[in-house]
Amino acid sequence: MSFSQDFLEKVLLLILTAGVTGFLIPYVLKIVDERKVQKQKEIDDRRLREQKLYEAALLRQNKIIDAQVQLLDNLANLIWEYQLLAIEVSYFDPIEQCPLYSAAVTEYDKRTGAIFAKIRAEISKALHLTSTDTYQELRRLYYEELIPLDVKLYGLMKKQRDADQKIPDWKHFNENTVHNLGYVIDKTLNNLAEELRLKSAEHK
Repeated sequence: MSFSQDFLEKVLLLILTAGVTGFLIPYVLKIVDERKVQKQKEIDDRRLREQKLYEAALLRQNKIIDAQVQLLDNLANLIWEYQLLAIEVSYFDPIEQCPLYSAAVTEYDKRTGAIFAKIRAEISKALHLTSTDTYQELRRLYYEELIPLDVKLYGLMKKQRDADQKIPDWKHFNENTVHNLGYVIDKTLNNLAEELRLKSAEHK
């Protein structure tokens, strides 16, 4: 009797163990699989976030580069346009070429106000697109070269109106505008292009 009871208990224990094991192992495996899936999802989500951040940063960088290219183009076009207007006034003889001189004066007076405003606006953009040194260099070009040249030119035009012959000051003004101002403009724009890495290696 004792042997049979002991045998039965062992059989029951075996059955119970098998039942528990048969239930427990799949359950544990299921939990492990779920954790693996969750971990992989977290990894995928993190990679997706990193990819989106990278793409957003790349887009911002491309926009900055586009803005820098536009800044250089706009400044070059505006500054050289102003220089040409100033040169034309000083080029024509106010007496012997009076119609051409008068037309150049009228054109200068009509267009330079808007050009100066646009140049200054572009320089303000440079505050956010270039280094502090380059921004200050552009400001110096504007306030120490272009504005004084404009003041000087208006002074010469006034002086010419009061004279009955071509004043000698025009020759020096023309040479200074063509050569000295041209050199300063080239140097400033070249430095800007170098900083923005918009200058080809063969021209460095």
